[in-house]
Amino acid sequence: MQSPSVPRATGRLRRRRGSNAVEFALTLPILITLLLGLVDYGWFFLRQALIVNAAREAVRAGSLQSPADTDASGQCSTCIDEAKADFQTLLTAYGIPVAPGLVNPTVVAVSGTCALSLAPSIPFTPLAGFVPTPAEYDVNTIMFLQNVTGC
Repeated sequence: MQSPSVPRATGRLRRRRGSNAVEFALTLPILITLLLGLVDYGWFFLRQALIVNAAREAVRAGSLQSPADTDASGQCSTCIDEAKADFQTLLTAYGIPVAPGLVNPTVVAVSGTCALSLAPSIPFTPLAGFVPTPAEYDVNTIMFLQNVTGC
């Protein structure tokens, strides 16, 4: 029984052997940039979701506090302190470092009702830095205060 003959590479095929390597070398930087961009933006959105969750939980905890006896009408220092402490604790648990000076909850008036607002400015450091990303997170959380009147 004869084995089927395997055609030998002709001169034309021999000249194209390196073209795959050249094409791969040309497209590799583009693919790596896209991959690192996906990693950076994935990291950004993950941390943003954690920060939004921490801010929401902190403002909720603060909005349930009662004002101290020494607070003026429409103010609640215990609400602010609780929100700030909860936010710091949650971010620490999530592994997101933040300086205490960057977290400043405030009591604001919204339609004649008191509300607790938290808009932290937390910087973002990308993992790879190959693509442009936002410099900081844009998060603003607000919730009505349950036990405060007079705004």
